[in-house]
Amino acid sequence: MAGRSARGGRCRGSRALSAAVRLLAVSVLAVPLAVLVGQSIGFWRVRLAFAKLLALLPDDGVPNHVRVLPPPADEYAGTLPTTPGETRERLPEHGFSELFRAYFHAYDRDEERVFEVGSFVHRPEGRFGDWQVHVRLFPAPDGSTEVWAHWERNPYVAPLAHLRRDGYDTARGRRMAAELIDDLG
Repeated sequence: MAGRSARGGRCRGSRALSAAVRLLAVSVLAVPLAVLVGQSIGFWRVRLAFAKLLALLPDDGVPNHVRVLPPPADEYAGTLPTTPGETRERLPEHGFSELFRAYFHAYDRDEERVFEVGSFVHRPEGRFGDWQVHVRLFPAPDGSTEVWAHWERNPYVAPLAHLRRDGYDTARGRRMAAELIDDLG
């Protein structure tokens, strides 16, 4: 009998296959659910909730993709006079789309943790173009919006190059964000 050992128990390979099937089933259900929730309440709210939960984990031994990281200081592009909510509404008018799958970011300001409240991407050559400018939004103390930006490879096209940060360029990302978004300064 395939999948059984000589003693009548399940084989290790069969258990691994069963676990993989369960993981696939959960993924098939979880991803559409996350998309539906994200579309109804805003992806930024889902990301913010996850970031706040992940921030409770100890940093030791936790991989970067599930940690809340500070944004690199050289990515700071400027401040918009609009609130984060207004900024999130305006960015699609400038060719940006909301980015759900990205590292979570927060930083400490005056002994208070400030979490990212928006992650957006602009791909000049379309969804499957080679490059993208990625912007992150943070609430400023006066209610305006801080923008942090970088230029990078599109993970849909070049996932390994994206993870290795091949071509990652903060100066170009800040410059492109300023060119694409009115009032950034």
